[in-house]
Amino acid sequence: MDRDLLLRELSDFLRIPSVSTLPAHNQDCRRAADWLGAALRALGCPKVEFLGSETHPVVWGVGPEVPGAPTLLIYGHYDVQPPDPLGEWTTPPFEPTVRDGRLYARGAADDKGQVFCLLKAIEAAGKPAVNFRFLIEGEEEHGSQVLFDLLKREPQRVAADAVLVADMSYVAPGWPAVYSTLRGLCYGEITVRTSKTDLHSGEYGGAAPNAHEELCRLLTRLKSENGHINIPGFYSAVKRPSKAELAAWKKLPFKEKDFLEKRVQGKGLVGLKKYSVLERLWALPTFEIHGILGGFTGEGAKTVIPAEATAKVSMRLVPSQKLKTVERQLTAAVKRFAPKYVTATVRFLHGADPAQITLTDASFQKLDAAFKSVLGRGTVPARAGGSIPVVPALASAGAPVILTGIGLPDDRLHAPNEKLELKQLWDGIEVFRKFYELLGKNGVR
Repeated sequence: MDRDLLLRELSDFLRIPSVSTLPAHNQDCRRAADWLGAALRALGCPKVEFLGSETHPVVWGVGPEVPGAPTLLIYGHYDVQPPDPLGEWTTPPFEPTVRDGRLYARGAADDKGQVFCLLKAIEAAGKPAVNFRFLIEGEEEHGSQVLFDLLKREPQRVAADAVLVADMSYVAPGWPAVYSTLRGLCYGEITVRTSKTDLHSGEYGGAAPNAHEELCRLLTRLKSENGHINIPGFYSAVKRPSKAELAAWKKLPFKEKDFLEKRVQGKGLVGLKKYSVLERLWALPTFEIHGILGGFTGEGAKTVIPAEATAKVSMRLVPSQKLKTVERQLTAAVKRFAPKYVTATVRFLHGADPAQITLTDASFQKLDAAFKSVLGRGTVPARAGGSIPVVPALASAGAPVILTGIGLPDDRLHAPNEKLELKQLWDGIEVFRKFYELLGKNGVR
């Protein structure tokens, strides 16, 4: 491998600010899709299509035909999260920079760097050992609606013997993983209105309700200070992990002190203290506030009582919880907890059900063998706190979905200074090259 050339190619991909949630970057998303289309053609794909959208298309590719070999569907996404706050980046988010063996850029680990790794592993293998299919989308960070619509019209796109999703991380340096669950996601906005217009705080203060204050009180009713979510019925479907799974987690190289100091980089942890940190991260649902809008936030002073305030919130859901049920539960709770003198509404932006995967298919054994051959250590089973909305749809045709990846827990996904360790990339290319070889040699059953 010419590592300098690979680094230049990946950097070109990372320079494209393909932020799917911001319309100002629509054409950047299309440029990222075009970059991928060219990369697939360079691999020898005789068929590359851009489906479902002019600006955020699903990139569909069909690799060279390998008679008698199994079919592997590779899923990934080329869109990225917004880079804000820009002032916290050491170097600009879309100017890829290498420091101390780490590549810093938005999308380095989530998910452009990992998609790049899978493609370059095919290139490193030379002659393909399996029949490749590629389904790489541009809205994973914004709900995957284009891909969901495509798969509803054309469910045959997920037909394969196995599906590979490299959008995850090791559980610790040197400890690669495969994931048995993903949490689901329910993302929405809670809006409180207290009057027809903003009011003068001198003339009305002390008597007129303040939308920000009412919204904050409502949010604290939905979630207690100790981390308990007070939405009626919210925990009814939640099941604790098995004793065997909990015992296995205790053997992982996870230290709460390191998690706090090196990853959270804060002064303390919160949540339901009777559960371990890993259980809080992997097996319990959450309620988080992402931003509060309304009132006056510009330079200087303006003495108004805001008439309206909105909070962007999300809930991560665990297996057995259902998105539609949780949407109804939140809507009912907001109506129940809001005082009669305010109007409180909920608008849902996007979401997905949780995913649960059985790790018994032979393809998981082959991935384990590939990691062992390169790293000297195989994969460990784990759960994931994050969400990939389309995974249940990818599994709809019955193929096993392999959730794995080359990231590390401290890659700062969705945060400033996102990075990818270059050793992870070089090792990953060799791991997946070996995986493709093993998959083609003996099939997936």
